This record gives sequence, C-alpha cells and structure tokens, in this order.
Amino acid sequence: MRPLTIGFIGGGETSAVGKTHLAAARMDGHWRVGPAMFSHLEEENRASHAFYGLEFSRHYASLKEFLDAERTKFDLVALLTPSPDHADQLLTLIEAGVPTLVEKPIACTPAEADRIETALAGSPQAYVRFVHNYSAYPMVRELMLRRWEGAIGEVRDIRISVPSDVFAREALIGPPQPWRQADPEIPMLLLDLGTHAYHLERCILPPSPARVAARMRRTANSFGVVDAAEIWVDRADGVGVSYWLSKSHLGFKNGLTIEVYGKDGALRWVQEDPDHFVVSDMQSARKLVTRGEIRPDLASGDRFKAGHPTGFVEAFGYFYRDLAEDFRAFQKGEDGVSWMSGPDEAIDGIRFLNAASAAERTSTWVSL
Repeated sequence: MRPLTIGFIGGGETSAVGKTHLAAARMDGHWRVGPAMFSHLEEENRASHAFYGLEFSRHYASLKEFLDAERTKFDLVALLTPSPDHADQLLTLIEAGVPTLVEKPIACTPAEADRIETALAGSPQAYVRFVHNYSAYPMVRELMLRRWEGAIGEVRDIRISVPSDVFAREALIGPPQPWRQADPEIPMLLLDLGTHAYHLERCILPPSPARVAARMRRTANSFGVVDAAEIWVDRADGVGVSYWLSKSHLGFKNGLTIEVYGKDGALRWVQEDPDHFVVSDMQSARKLVTRGEIRPDLASGDRFKAGHPTGFVEAFGYFYRDLAEDFRAFQKGEDGVSWMSGPDEAIDGIRFLNAASAAERTSTWVSL
C-alpha cells in the first residue's frame, strides 16, 4: 500500500509542536511528507525545510498561492499555524475542498465555530479532523474500553487534570509566543488545554444536558492572561465532571491525569507513567494494569514489546496511523476509525469552553 502524502501549513522548526507532527507522521510509513508552507516568512520557511530534511522549491506568500500551485501534490494537509489563524485558514481549505487535519483549537471564538459549522454543512463531503493525541495512548484506550464494558459500574464522577509549570517559570525560560500573551473571548489556557480535556470527557461519557461553572485565575505570568482554571460540569444524568487546567503550578511539566470513579471501582491514568493505570475495587484493592496485559487489538500496533516504555510522540504516531486508516476509509466511502473524532466534537468543545468562560465572568452556572 502506497503511503499517503501529507502537506504542512505551519509547524516550522520554531513551532511548539511541529517537530512532533513531522516525526509522528513519518513514524510508521503511512505518510510521506509532501509540499509544505512552514511559514509565511521566506527565511523561516527555507530554514524549516532544511531542518526537516526536505527540498525547498519555492516560497508562497499566501495560503491561496500555496494551494493553487501544490494542491494536486498531497492527499491531506495538516494545519499547524498559531491558534488565532485556524478558523480563517480552515474555511479557506474547506472551500477549496482540501482534506484537512487541524491542530486544536479548531476556532478561538463561538462566532468562528459557527462559521466553520456553516461551511461544513454546505460541504457535506469535506474531510476535517482535529488533533486529539492523548486518546491514542494504548493504556488510555484500554481504560476507556474497560469503563464502557462496566468494569467499575455506573460512572459517578470523572476528573481530568492538565497542570504544567511553563508560566510559573517565565523568569527562567522567557515568555511564550506573542499570540499566547493575550486572551481572546475564550482564555487561551482553555483553548490550549481545555480542548484536550473536553475530548477525553467525550470518550468516557455519552452526551448529556448539563450546566457549567468555573473559576479562573491569573497568578504567575507578567502579561495578565488566565493561567489556572477549574471547571465543574453538573450533568443531568447525575455524573459530576471537573477539570483542573494550569500553566502556573510548579512540579508539573505535563501532569495530565484521568480519573474515573464508579459505583463499583475507579480507574486512574497518569501521563508521566504512560504504560500503566490503576484499577481500584470495593475491597479497597488497587491493581496495576500494565501494557503487557491489554487486549490484543490495542497491543498489535506496538512498536516494541511491553516493558520498553512508550511516550507522547509515539502516541502521536498512533494517532497518525489511525488518521491514515480513517482517511483511506473516507476515500472508499467506508466507515472510518472509531477512535477518530470529527469536527462536530471540536465545535461542541469551543461552545463548552465559551460557556465556562461566561460562567466565570458572571459567577453563575451556565446551561449548555
């Protein structure tokens, strides 16, 4: 089977996540890197091609120029530009009929999300997916499947924590990119981290009417953006959901933790120990589940046997493997990969985060 060809828009050598995308796309041989416009600045674009070992042919000053010249040379494009640019560029790609993987967030405001939803409704054959790499960890998938199989009984509460220390260390490491130094309508912290947390919640729980409350703080940065947030979701089905999002807590680099509490037990996974999760039961026993005992269909894609730790970039590689399978199914008119979420979920996530922002501003519960 020939590799699919992926183009890149953004994601150059100075990008926070570009290196990960290039490495993950290449990891299993499902994708070949094709034309790229890593930057609208020629010098940065040229330097990024050299950095990734790609031939530089010419520079394009705009996305339209790039698409006009290169559209026939790739199957799908990854949109990795700064978050405030995503919506307008994605709309251009949808209008041009270009299959697209867009980094989160898909939009920065509910108005942008509405425009994307309208564009997709008018282009029912459009292929758009968004990045949700954390659910690609084999152990996260095993945990989620056990939850849906009833391993801990009826779910009562889930807590998703995504703490980090990057703003707390600003004096040592410097400020983030300029576009992260101002909050749009929805705080950038929520757009960066809350999008991931919302996706993980959607993997664990079915949709339900709900209301949301939030507390947000500005504690550890010099530019006045929200750097810590707690969000509480009161669901009509009785399940309680809470998020803790932070870029201001020392002691964490990426402390993503997923906790699911049920009537008969609990499940807990911590990204810093990615090859294990803990199952607790009514007898207060705590069992450590290892990668060596997960179901064969999840383990079949392992790049090496259990006992040799996996990591973040490898999980991204699993995501790109699924993306290739999902896109090939789309080309054939077949059902896609169940682990891949479509743009509707990403749009719902923006509306959820907007409701959380409104709840914090008004100090009230806001219905979803």
